[in-house]
Amino acid sequence: MTFLKNKKNILLIITGLLAITLILLLNINTFYWADDYAILNEINDLGIYQRCIHGYYAWDGRYLTPAAFLQGVFLETLPVEIITLIWNACFLLSGILLFYVIKEETKDYSDSSDKIYLPFLVAVIFWLGSYRHIGQTIYWATGGVYTFNLLLGAVWLLLFYKIQKTSLAGLKFGFLLFTLFIGLTTQNLTIGFITFLLLTIVNDYLKNEQKNCIYNGVLLLIIVGGTLFLSLAPGNFVRAEEINNSAFKDISLWMLVRNTAFALVTYLLFSFILIIISVLAAFVYVFQNGRTITPVFKKLIFIPKTKEQGIAFIATYKYLIVALSTILPFITMPEVVSPRTAIYFMFFLVIFIFKFIHQLAVVPLNKKETKATSVIAYILFFSVFCFVIYNFQRGKTLKAEVKKRELLLKNSKNKEIRLRRIDENLKSYCYDFRDFRGNDDWAVEAQKIYFGCIEIRIED
Repeated sequence: MTFLKNKKNILLIITGLLAITLILLLNINTFYWADDYAILNEINDLGIYQRCIHGYYAWDGRYLTPAAFLQGVFLETLPVEIITLIWNACFLLSGILLFYVIKEETKDYSDSSDKIYLPFLVAVIFWLGSYRHIGQTIYWATGGVYTFNLLLGAVWLLLFYKIQKTSLAGLKFGFLLFTLFIGLTTQNLTIGFITFLLLTIVNDYLKNEQKNCIYNGVLLLIIVGGTLFLSLAPGNFVRAEEINNSAFKDISLWMLVRNTAFALVTYLLFSFILIIISVLAAFVYVFQNGRTITPVFKKLIFIPKTKEQGIAFIATYKYLIVALSTILPFITMPEVVSPRTAIYFMFFLVIFIFKFIHQLAVVPLNKKETKATSVIAYILFFSVFCFVIYNFQRGKTLKAEVKKRELLLKNSKNKEIRLRRIDENLKSYCYDFRDFRGNDDWAVEAQKIYFGCIEIRIED
């Protein structure tokens, strides 16, 4: 029996590693598009660092962040396939760290060979469930900054659990310095961490465990400071005026409620598949810990009326509240709500789902449920295989068309050229693409400058 059990676990580990490898291979079909050319032009004109300074004052506070600087370095020095491979690895590593954050949150400190495949499972279901945005956050050279910030956030979150248990001043000081970088990521991630720290401080106060309250307060101030630095950038007001010139002029309670509902519903629709497969993966996680699920929802769904209930409420719903808080940056500008901005909402939502289902686990596992664990895991891995194969084939076709266009543009330096639009039906979830909208499109101008063409005309 032990041999068969070990064989089963080895097969799951191999399957998980194969899924990770296939996901990493998808970067082969990536290519430059849209903002990539505009950024390359900015770098050619201003240099990497000066571009960041200029962008902070002219368009967006996030220009002056470590991620934006790294984005510029990569675009200037690396081929697009390597850039997206790095973003791909960042996302998968974030998924693996997500598993260890879940372990900390559910207080599962046991280590067993039976669980070795679980980090791979969590990573690939997070990747698969993020299908609505990975074409913009992983397999796009420009959009990979969202994934890089996610990795920073995942590392910070896991280290936070560790740092709360240590008394070593050097480690605590080092974590404070790292938190400076977290404050300079992006607002819908930093607001999530602000909410997380506020809930942690309140929870510690209710439990009379105040030894970390001052330290966590300092972490809170650092992230608030970083958020203000990003949000008060002069470029943000320029951008807001261009995207929605009434964003800050006609604010009303009804508008804020309406925009919040819009952002929440949009994010939930983006996350629908992720929610389903996260529930399935959470069952696997619970079953692998030797427990099963029992319906005790009455103990978990309640309005807190006492201090003890308040503690229990925060413990159960902390990450749901954190996920919801990531919507706040968009309540005045719903126009910028997009699949890629949902990445942090999804990350926190997965933690909540695992935590919630784990709290339903109180009954010892039986043999039938042990078999169900493997079946569910294999179904999830097989779904990833099918999704990868489908997208790889679609991406290969699309890249061939993009390469044909690039060759024409390279051969048209100092010339006029007429181009046909590429069929946008060729794009897929992993390989997003924005073609020219017309002759006056900013993307036409960006490629005209990059390839040195006199004029680019788009044929209808």
